Amino acid sequence: MDGWKAHWVSYAFDPREDLGVFCLRLRLNLESVPDRLPIRVSADQRYKLFVGDRLVCFGPQRGDLEHWFYETVDLSPFLQTGENTLWALVWNFGWMAPMAQISLRTAFLVDTGDSEFAERLNTPGEWEIARVGEWDFGPFDSHGREFYIEVGPGEIWRGGDWMSLPNRSDLGWRTPYKVRGAAPRGATFEPFWALIPRSIPLMLYRPQEARPAIRRGFSGDSQGKSQDLLVQTGPFSVRPDTPLLLDFRELLCAYPRLQISGPAGAEVKITYAEALWRKDSADPKGNRNDVAGKEIRGYQDIVVLPASGATFEPLWWRTFRYVRIESSEPIEVDIETIETGYPYEVESSFDADDPWVKPIWDVSIRTAERCAGETFFDCPYYEQLQYAGDTRIQALIAYYLGRDRALADNAVEQFGWSIMDNGLTQSRYPNRVTQVIPPFSLWWLLMQQDQILYSASQVSKPHTESILRAFRDIMGPEKTGLEMHWNFGDWVPSWQHGVPPGGPRSTMHRLTLDLSRQHLSRLLSPDDLLAPRIDRLKKDYIKRPDGLVCHRDDPDYLPSEHGEALYRLLQHELGLPIDPWPAEALEAAGAATTTYYFSYYKHLAMRSVDYMQLLAPWKEMIEDGLTTFAENPPPVRSDCHAWSAHPILGFFQIVAGVTSTAVAWKRCRISPNPGSLRRFDARIAHPNGLLRVEYDSDRLTIETPIPAELHWKDVTKRLPPGTHRI
Repeated sequence: MDGWKAHWVSYAFDPREDLGVFCLRLRLNLESVPDRLPIRVSADQRYKLFVGDRLVCFGPQRGDLEHWFYETVDLSPFLQTGENTLWALVWNFGWMAPMAQISLRTAFLVDTGDSEFAERLNTPGEWEIARVGEWDFGPFDSHGREFYIEVGPGEIWRGGDWMSLPNRSDLGWRTPYKVRGAAPRGATFEPFWALIPRSIPLMLYRPQEARPAIRRGFSGDSQGKSQDLLVQTGPFSVRPDTPLLLDFRELLCAYPRLQISGPAGAEVKITYAEALWRKDSADPKGNRNDVAGKEIRGYQDIVVLPASGATFEPLWWRTFRYVRIESSEPIEVDIETIETGYPYEVESSFDADDPWVKPIWDVSIRTAERCAGETFFDCPYYEQLQYAGDTRIQALIAYYLGRDRALADNAVEQFGWSIMDNGLTQSRYPNRVTQVIPPFSLWWLLMQQDQILYSASQVSKPHTESILRAFRDIMGPEKTGLEMHWNFGDWVPSWQHGVPPGGPRSTMHRLTLDLSRQHLSRLLSPDDLLAPRIDRLKKDYIKRPDGLVCHRDDPDYLPSEHGEALYRLLQHELGLPIDPWPAEALEAAGAATTTYYFSYYKHLAMRSVDYMQLLAPWKEMIEDGLTTFAENPPPVRSDCHAWSAHPILGFFQIVAGVTSTAVAWKRCRISPNPGSLRRFDARIAHPNGLLRVEYDSDRLTIETPIPAELHWKDVTKRLPPGTHRI
């Protein structure tokens, strides 16, 4: 399939015709099925490709116009002798598309190179296209836009069974408009979409067997029944005065597929929510299992029934635990869910005698999985955006959970695409509206350094230099304008918009810069430069009388756990003794405390403390009925936020004490800290084999596929690959 032979095609030349949903089809009559029929397929904005009633793939993987992904799939397993119908849904939501969706114009592409089917399959070939007028969209939300939400619009379906679209003769099929020849990135002429091959696996599309429970007693139930949980199979009856509330009992990222029957013209509204809300409460969500006296708030889809009833599945997946279905007329409805997301393979495990370990592990894993798709997501419900601060933690989690490096490598690469003229990365990418959080550029540098340690790729020196140069400008005496960007640190309630006092010149952000520099120096510079770096630490940071640390040029210093945590991590990187955690001094100073996000760095700084005692907030979330970990302490917007899944790292990096100390994880440090645990078994899917740390009644067993340095009870010991009992 060398070279591109196909053209991008669309519905019409007129850009006013671009918005909407389109169906493309091609009839392929075969005397025999070929052994292989590879095609390359892509679209702008999105597509789903089928052969008959079987989904082949959907995409494309999200990138930008200079890096536009295509999928390569083999059609032969989907084909049969005789007539086959290849068809695709392609849609363009315009400015209402997800914020992560970059777009030029509606277009579709299929290319099979010079194969025997090229004349028919290569777009435009024998493809036909039609607008699906029954499919529409709009910014639907039950309570307006109370929160920042950028995951795309609600959808309206006024048709019957959407799977019948390619067989309909009433859609006004026409020959596609030829937009432009397809071309790879680096082509000699300017491509509209610079094509590159998909870099990650296809997303899941997996039917779920779990059935929802009917919940009663919420504010939308006019009959005021009890809030009993009734598990049953559908179909369910819905009456105009009694909306149906379904509880799936855990947060899902899935395509809901609804089969609805009822009178023609009935309007059915489907609302999706992570949790229910109680009005006028300091903690409006409360226990997520409770529904009494609460209401649902969330984005919505609408189905308007034709006489034959309807089958509806939204083009884009939804995030939900609760689904409310309400109708203007009596209807019967059944619902199934088709899970989607990144095909995570959790190959590692952590087990211990404390009964809290398993639920914390399980909820952390679910949180990490729900926040991984074609990119890492900060949260699946509200944004689905890949932020560098969040993603650094997510990529580390991925390195420990399994041997797949694709999504982490993709994240590192994509932030490199976002480098701007001022030398900084964008805070999130892919992203069609530029947002800059300067410290997140530093977390991206640390992501690159993690990649060296755990995945063997190399840091880009030009990018590193541009970011460090930008920070020298930000923190210098001259105003450059860069300090005006959003210098977010953590969602501390007393910090305006999460920015620490002093902004980019705060002790917290200066320590982030120094930690990034030191981490990079340790990987790329000789050890004889260590002494000057230690001298600079002592020169730049002042210990106050109460023992807390501030940078000598911090203009608005206020104590924070964030600064203290980063200072101790910097001590660790420099090989210095780590100061004890100053709990009393922080409390006496009224210091800003870390939220769930930055607690990861605080926990690393407190690694000698009993880790299980640090997880009280995570236990509270589980007791409050959360099935994924939330963005912040109450009151909270997002019930599923990737940065809060870091207990996975705590179990492996702090309790088992396993960290990489060489390029590509060719050596490791093992420094166990069982704390109150009498037994634990950490099994890490290392690229070279199983890396296991087992502790039982003060006995330690280590199985390592690589050389390790053991730090245990004030003893340091070098271990060759193999099994060791201590």
